[in-house]
Amino acid sequence: MDKHTRKDLKVVILDDMEGISGINDWHQILYGCKEFEEFGRIQVTEDVNAAIRGLRAAGATDVRVVDYHGSGGPHKNVIAEKLEKGAKLFQGPDLPNRLKEATDKSIDGAVLVGYHAMADTKDGFLRHTITPGPKIKINDKFVGETALEAQALSEYGVPVIMATGDQALVREALALLPGIETVQVKTSSNSKTTKCLPPSKARRLIETAAERALSRVDEFKPLKITKPFRIDVSFPNKEQADMSEIIPRAKRTGENTVSYTAEKWDEGDKFVRTTLSLANEAQMRTLLGKLSKLKGYGKISFEYAETRINEWLS
Repeated sequence: MDKHTRKDLKVVILDDMEGISGINDWHQILYGCKEFEEFGRIQVTEDVNAAIRGLRAAGATDVRVVDYHGSGGPHKNVIAEKLEKGAKLFQGPDLPNRLKEATDKSIDGAVLVGYHAMADTKDGFLRHTITPGPKIKINDKFVGETALEAQALSEYGVPVIMATGDQALVREALALLPGIETVQVKTSSNSKTTKCLPPSKARRLIETAAERALSRVDEFKPLKITKPFRIDVSFPNKEQADMSEIIPRAKRTGENTVSYTAEKWDEGDKFVRTTLSLANEAQMRTLLGKLSKLKGYGKISFEYAETRINEWLS
């Protein structure tokens, strides 16, 4: 029996935060900020809840929520005790593995809640691709997180059926996946400025769109990509590319660009995340250089080194 003819529909929701209803300032999405704890977490939870209600109205009996925004500490954004009852929440310590834990080939469709536009999108609020700075291409086309998630889901045969965010995200999602359901919850004029719909209105739209999307699930197909495929990661500065060039089979294709050809998505995704980790190490060197000028840095640095050596020799 085709999985789409079953009554027990299964859906996975991936949540981000930049495109969530009511979010209009970066402090609201960053772990450690008062605004994140007292406002941001509530908003993402309620947007996800709206999607769950809509999906259940269309026949979903198994809803899995992958908490996918990276700044939560440790990577937890959705408030578990406030999530719609019965939904399965994935908030394990390893952010990249959460989707793998939640997804299998029995899933009927995926919903992206609170997503944002790719890096360099002029009218995209808090636009970026995975982390601030880098730009990513797949087979010579710039992509954002919508495309990266859609490709990862396609490995399981799962189509993306809906996405929510600002007008730039909606435009990007429809260009990538024509015909999917979208909800514009805010209108952005640039990366720092956005005007949000009243949250109650936005959530009614999300709930209605989620029900409509799942009722049309047979119309959607997983994203397809020509394989083998080439990934290009371009960094803001040369030092970050220098760090990433050490990855086996990676090629330097520009002063600030490192490329990789992969046969499988998991392989390509690991390349991307490794490059970003190495680039972050380069940025940490800059931070440590500034910290080294502060009073007491030498003492703290010595104590840290001493602790590591004692652990090594124990």
